[in-house]
This record gives sequence, C-alpha cells and structure tokens, in this order.
Amino acid sequence: MMNLILIPIVLPLASALILLTLPERTKYIRELLTAGVTAVCLMAGASTLMSALFGQPLTLNMPWAGAGFNFTLRADQLSSFVLISISLFSFLISVYSFSFEQKGGSKWFFFNLLMTQAFAAGAVLSENLLALLFFWEGLLVFLYTFIALSQKTDAAKNTAKKSFLINAVTDLCLLVGVTIVACISGSMNMSVIAGAKLTMNGWAGLAYVLMMIGAVSKAGAFPFHTWIPDAASDSSAPFMAYVPAAVDKLLGIYFLARISVYLFALNGTMQLVLMTLGAVTILVAVMMAFVQSDYKRLLSYHAVSQAGYMILGIGTLNPIGIAGALFHMLNNAVYKSCLFMTAGAVEKRTGTNDLSKLGGLFKAMPITGLCFIIAAAAISGIAPLNGFFSKEMIYKGSLSTGYTVFFLAAELGSFLTLASFLKLGHSVFFGKRPDDLKEVREAPFSNLLPMAILAAICIAFGFGAELPANWLLAPSLHALNLEVPVLAGFHPDKLYWLSIIVILAAVINHAAGYALSGGRAFKASDHIHNAPLLKETYALAEKRFFDPYEVIMRSVPFAAAALYKIDRFFDYLTDALPSRLGGAFSQASGRFHNGSYPLYMTLTIAGAIAYIFITANYGGIR
Repeated sequence: MMNLILIPIVLPLASALILLTLPERTKYIRELLTAGVTAVCLMAGASTLMSALFGQPLTLNMPWAGAGFNFTLRADQLSSFVLISISLFSFLISVYSFSFEQKGGSKWFFFNLLMTQAFAAGAVLSENLLALLFFWEGLLVFLYTFIALSQKTDAAKNTAKKSFLINAVTDLCLLVGVTIVACISGSMNMSVIAGAKLTMNGWAGLAYVLMMIGAVSKAGAFPFHTWIPDAASDSSAPFMAYVPAAVDKLLGIYFLARISVYLFALNGTMQLVLMTLGAVTILVAVMMAFVQSDYKRLLSYHAVSQAGYMILGIGTLNPIGIAGALFHMLNNAVYKSCLFMTAGAVEKRTGTNDLSKLGGLFKAMPITGLCFIIAAAAISGIAPLNGFFSKEMIYKGSLSTGYTVFFLAAELGSFLTLASFLKLGHSVFFGKRPDDLKEVREAPFSNLLPMAILAAICIAFGFGAELPANWLLAPSLHALNLEVPVLAGFHPDKLYWLSIIVILAAVINHAAGYALSGGRAFKASDHIHNAPLLKETYALAEKRFFDPYEVIMRSVPFAAAALYKIDRFFDYLTDALPSRLGGAFSQASGRFHNGSYPLYMTLTIAGAIAYIFITANYGGIR
C-alpha cells in the first residue's frame, strides 16, 4: 500500500505522464483527470494534516542518491498546512481552467499544473535538504514551460526566459547555501540541524544569506520580482492565479520561515535586513501597482507587495509577527488567486484587460463583481475579513520590535493598496459601460465556482479567524518550536481605529483623483503619478531602468563589445605584433646578407667587441 505522504507527489506525477499520451481529439478527459487527481491530493493533504494534529507526523525514509543520502519526507504541522493549501489551489485552478480557452494548449497546461502540484508537494514535505533541492529545481522547469506555452508569441517566450534566468541564479545561491550548511552541520536533515541552531557567524551567516535569497526570490520579493508583471501581460490568468499568486508564495515564505526560525538563530542585524527587505518590497511594488492601467499587471504588482508583508512578519522574529506572516501567506494566496480569477473572467468576456476600455460590468457580471469586492477588501485589510487579522498580527509584531518605521511603511502600503483597488474596481465594475460591451454576460459556472469558494474563505477566515488560528497557525508555531500567543478575536483597539483612518484617507484620495481626472476612474491615480519627482521616477521605472534583469541584458552588448576589443588587443600583442616585429627584423637583417666577406668579418669583430665590453662592465670579468 502506498504511503499516504506519497500520494500528493506520485499520483499527479504519474497522471501528468499519462495525460501526455491522450489523443488530442479527446474532449474534457484531461480536464476531468486533472480535477480528479487534484481532488484526491486535497483529501490526502487533509489526512496528513489530521495525522499531524492528532497523531504522529507521517514520515518516509529510504536510501537515495547513494553516498549515504536518504530520501526523507515528513508531514509535520507546518508542512501539512502548506501542503493542503497547495492541493486546494491545484484543485480550484483545475476547475477554473475547465472552460478557460486563453491558457495555451490544454494538454500542456494541465500537464504543467499536475507536475507543479507534484514538485511543490515534494518540496514542502522534504525533510532532507537534498530532496528539497531536487523538487525546488524541478519547479523551475515547469515555471518556464507554463509561461512559454501559455501563448504562441515571442513575448511569452522572452518572459519565460526571463523568469527562468532570474530564478536559476537565485536557486544557485540556494544550492551553495545548502552545501555550506551540510558541510558545517554534517547533515542535510533539517531536524538534525535544528537540534543545534546555526548562528550568523562566518560561513553559517553566508549560508543563511544565500538560502534567504532563494526563498525570497521564490516568494517574488524585490528585486527578484520583475518577471511577475511581465508574466501578467504575456501569460494566462489561470497561470497567474496558480503560480505567482499561490504556489510560489506558499513555498517561498514556508522555506523562509523554516530557515529563519527553525534552522538558524538570527541576530539583530539580520532581523533589520529582513524587515527592511519586507518594507521596501511593500512600498516599491504597491507604488507601481497604483499607477497601472492593465487589470492583470496591476494585480501582479500587488502579488509582489503582499510578499513584503510576509517577509516583514518573519523578520520581526517574534511569535505574533511570524504567525501573522504565515496567516498572511495563506490569506494572500486566497484573495490574490481569487482576484486573478476575476481578471480572467473579465478578459474572457470582454477580450481586454485595459482599464480604459472597461466599465459598468457589475450588472452584467454580478457574481464576478461581488467576488472581486470581497477579495479586494480582504487584501486591503478591511475588517473583519481575513486580510485584516493577518496584517494586524504583522503590525503588532513590527511594533513590538521597537522599529516604528516598519509599521509606518506597512500602513502606507495598506493605504496605497486600497487606493489602487478603488481605482481598479471603479474602472471595471462601475461607471458607464462602453457600447461595445453591452452584450457582455456572466462568466461560466466553472469560472465562478472557484472564485466564489475563495471569496467565501476570505469571509470565513475573517469572521471565524479562530478556526485558522487554532487549527493551522498555532500548530505551525509549535512545529517551529515557538510559543503560541493569542492569535484571534476581533477587538476595536488602536490598530482597528487606525485602519478606519487609512480607509477614509484612501476613499478621499480616490474621490479627489476621480474629480481631477474629469470623471475617468482609470486615471484616478494621475495626480500622484504626475507629481514632482514621482513623475520622473515612474518614467524611469516604465523604461525598466530599475529592472536588474533588463539593465544587465542591455549592458551585455556593450560589455561584449568591450571584451571583444580587449581580446583583439591581447591577440595583437601575442600574435600580430611579434609576427610584424619578426618580419621587420628579418627584412632588416636580410640586407646584410649580400655575400660580402669583409662585411661579415666587420660585423663579427663588432659583435665580439660589444660582448667583451658588456661582460667587462656587467659580467664576471672584473
């Protein structure tokens, strides 16, 4: 009998290979197979979570790769929590994609989805760092194929290459970091390493930084995020709802929590590094989201910005902040995936993501519009939805560190988040509907069901925040060997009243921007976009001046030309110049070979005299 822990890995892997053998003419077989497999994975994930909560964590240990390495899987409370989340999103995306045509070839889309499910489950269940690397790197391949095959355009292939190269470089950092940890600790088993936590001294400090780079890059944090907005433009909504919005966030933040709390003992300096990275990610991404005029691209920057909150929460290094980061990890995946689903539904029915060409769709698409409103309110931290409670814990964690500046950065991010969603919602679902959209109708049931489930989770995990707090967060903190603080319960404290002020400020800002733009909702951010200094900064950002990948790619031709010239110069020194000098000497010496005996004797005597003079003055004759 197959070990239960293997089902979320082996079943989708085998099913993906079977799926490739199905003939193209079969209809709905691939969709039904994928939905069925991911549903079984979801049930298996629920079983592993129940076992971790009420019994013993499921484990699997077998020899692997030789040289004494073992293939070790362990489903403790934290990894089971992330596993069931990954399986849930795999199932919902398989249903959502059932009737979604703009996702590329059906066969390859569902193949990539199943392979991503398998390798993501393997990564989160891996107790051995070598096994984790195997699954982690496998995900890189399917990230590339997901994007490259989503559309038959050069832009999609270029974005796939960009995502691959950025993540390949950061994954190389992770590989080196894991190697250093294995050399220092003498083990690749995380439980063994956690028994004597590594400190930030010397090689261990370097290892943590390298592993952190791999984790935050997977989560989509600054400055490794730049492929995500491009993917929003060049790939499909189902992909965006599945990988950047859900799977990558879950894996990246899960692993960051593992290394920051479980494997390493961080010092104050590294705490500041993490919190600064989180705050910068929040503000840079949300500022870019605020001025976007493309539905999916705007959402993509928010996917980046929300990762900043999670990194900030982990960086606080206190239980309440870390619990908030883990809760926000789940909440973000829920409402961000829902938001991308609404974008896909709108794109499916209208054929565009351009905010200037949309408007007044709420009457035509009421369920989609309602799901959008719930998810947008949740991501903006409006009580009592789930996003409010996870952000509140992160705020409390950041305040408890004594660094108020990070709390202020997070609050500013919340203000800009709500302001951008007021602009987005107003532009798409309210106002006047364009004449060419008069015949738009609601999305099909297969699109509506997953987004409705996710919107319901936003409400359930808000009004009933005790449920995830007691069943998911508290056990996860136990798995990280942390004390469990009070995690849930609505109370109108200072943070709640501050959130009301932020909401009012965002509403006033949107109303002012709407009035200044002449009643055009999609231009409600122009008063900030065109503000002094910001206008120039935004112009540089839109030209990809701050995109490290683009900067490097643009510098490659110049660097190559410079290196070519340097190579030609050294080639001249070692090849052409000696050859020319030798030829010139040969021509000059050839003039003396005229057959004249007196000339030869004269040269011989002159040479002998020069030799005697040199040795007499500089040699050993003296």
